[in-house]
Amino acid sequence: MSPIQIGEKLSKFGYQVGPGEILPVSVAAAEYLSQKYGNARCFLIGDESLGHLLEERGHIVSRREETADAVVIGQCFWADFGEIDIARRLVEQGAQVVALHRDATWPDGNVIRIGLGPIVAAMESVIQKPATIIGKPQRAFFDAALARTGFVREDTVMIGDSIASDISGAISAGLRSLLVRTGNSANDPVPAGCDGALNSIADLPQWCDTQFPD
Repeated sequence: MSPIQIGEKLSKFGYQVGPGEILPVSVAAAEYLSQKYGNARCFLIGDESLGHLLEERGHIVSRREETADAVVIGQCFWADFGEIDIARRLVEQGAQVVALHRDATWPDGNVIRIGLGPIVAAMESVIQKPATIIGKPQRAFFDAALARTGFVREDTVMIGDSIASDISGAISAGLRSLLVRTGNSANDPVPAGCDGALNSIADLPQWCDTQFPD
């Protein structure tokens, strides 16, 4: 999702957050590619919205077997081994594998679907080096968000539903963290170093009033 799409979704829940305050992993990936390649030639394994975002940032997106600087792996419902087959040959020719994240699963309403983790694992099983991961739990992603906002690290709270990517990543990056029990880690114990857990994001205002009375 683009910053505008995320902002529109948040507004429906009553949160007024401007696009400039939002850093999706898709934007971080596009910026990484720009810094490394300028206008990168990308073989895309992902949905159309990611392709459009990359093109808006000046990158060239293809789903055909042609010379590429990077194989970009983003969220999609039905990745197939035909794409991985093409991507493997592109990597042999020098392309870099860039994945938005490697979460094993993601919640889609009442259904838990496989995430990028299995796709990245399949890709890495047929190449000689690991994929470059842009998003959580990579410290660089948290650092980029802090740099944009100017927030103080130890006063910033990461709120997420995945212990593996959200909470563990935040703890490693020196942020406070808060687990929401509506996603991937709904039944897992709160890990050491986490500031607590909420049954729903709707409980966040009350938690904030308790933690930050001023």
